[in-house]
Amino acid sequence: MTNKEYLILALNDEIDDGGAAREAFIHYNIACPYTLGDERALCRSRTRRMSRETCVQCKEAWLNAQMDE
Repeated sequence: MTNKEYLILALNDEIDDGGAAREAFIHYNIACPYTLGDERALCRSRTRRMSRETCVQCKEAWLNAQMDE
């Protein structure tokens, strides 16, 4: 299996590990897509604390969003 194939499987959550590969891949390999001050960043919320879970949720929301023009 190539790294590219593993990446596709992990992002599609097709690896039977309870989602651990997907979460780890997103957390460690996708940089924060937002610049300082962007209101879409979940870590800016007063009701959320900065954590791995918040970061992964934010990056997943970005992956599922439409591209910016």
